Amino acid sequence: MTSAAASRTADGVQTPQTLLAAHVRVIRAAADLLEQAGITGLCVWPDPDEIAIQVPEHAGDLPARAAAVARLAALTGGRPASDPRPGKTRGWIDARGQFAGHPVHVYTPVKQEAAS
Repeated sequence: MTSAAASRTADGVQTPQTLLAAHVRVIRAAADLLEQAGITGLCVWPDPDEIAIQVPEHAGDLPARAAAVARLAALTGGRPASDPRPGKTRGWIDARGQFAGHPVHVYTPVKQEAAS
């Protein structure tokens, strides 16, 4: 691999090869995180500047999804917390941390309970 400085144009712009290599590193880090977590059914977006992981509703009931967020938070040095903002969901449970030098955002929706 070439150094980042050698992979820039004269005006300091990163080359497509450098951008691709950086994105591949994020994808590999995301795969390593999933493997360590041992959790299936997650939705993963390895963006160039963040690994975003959603624990979707089909992955289990709320306690199971909260446990998955907690497991991923532990692996990334984050701490799960609820987000009580109003909206379509009552909130979210999410955590932010780092893995292999990349920021990680893990979250799951909390369904709004039907009024009885």
